[in-house]
Amino acid sequence: MKIAIIGAGMAGLATARRLGDAHEVVLFDKSRGVGGRMSTRYAGEYEFDHGAQYFTITDPAFREAVATAGQDASAVLWDSRGFYMKAGRAGPDTGRPRWVGAPRMNSLPKALAAGLDIRLGRRIASVQGSAGALQLQFEDGATEGPFDRVICTAPAPQAAALLPDGSPLQADLARVRMHACFALMVGWPEPFDPDWDTLRAPDLPVSWIARNQAKPGRNADISSLVVHAAPDWSDAHVESDRDHVRALMLDTASTLCGRALDGAPHIDLHRWLYAYAEGGVGRDCLSDDASGILLAGDWCLGGRVEGAFLSGRAAARRVLQG
Repeated sequence: MKIAIIGAGMAGLATARRLGDAHEVVLFDKSRGVGGRMSTRYAGEYEFDHGAQYFTITDPAFREAVATAGQDASAVLWDSRGFYMKAGRAGPDTGRPRWVGAPRMNSLPKALAAGLDIRLGRRIASVQGSAGALQLQFEDGATEGPFDRVICTAPAPQAAALLPDGSPLQADLARVRMHACFALMVGWPEPFDPDWDTLRAPDLPVSWIARNQAKPGRNADISSLVVHAAPDWSDAHVESDRDHVRALMLDTASTLCGRALDGAPHIDLHRWLYAYAEGGVGRDCLSDDASGILLAGDWCLGGRVEGAFLSGRAAARRVLQG
């Protein structure tokens, strides 16, 4: 079959790698690179993993995929000094071992993308047709097809906007709640160490700070801070003035870091409109056999990089089983 995959993040890449030996697969993504939220922002000497900060591994298939891709050091363990602040007091932030891409977070999806047919910078407006005769309509007016199957790995609200009118998948998508996340990136020309590599502070507007340069393979001679705002706070300020959001996040982050950050030579703000999935849909993927359209993504399983991988694999398995 000829299969189109919308999205070249972890879910789309996992789907494509599983299907590639049996079918003709093409991936389309609106971005300039692969990885989705496992992306890296570049600004001169500064690099920021401004989406996913790390990932954990519990599933054997995901462990194998990471191990195979890691032959070129695209995924390594991060022995970070993590702390958790609650009610003004900090304690160790314990949990499963943290993995990161190296030398940057997008190294892992780049490794998984090797050899795949990926078309970047293609914004899809809608999916039309039925199984065996599906067409992709792009925002620039171009079309691609026909495809026997279309697998969409976009966030749930974006997937809902692409589906044909009357799709039975719309009801499932309507139940998915996704949160926004503001990512503040601060570059400092010298390294400074506040005695932690990551700080989680769920009671504050800023819920997470990471010293990006503390990750393996990064430039440790400078400081590259990634600051994430809390989901509910991001939702409440999603349409607020960006300068106002940046100022509030800088103020909180400065307090947590013990130094004024507003004088940093590089400060940038990014808004992830659909960053966190709440709950999931109780299934690892969604499928409408009549239309030939399948949906996958971390939002199916409640978030996380591993959830995206497993959802993508599940969509591929559904296709292979017919």
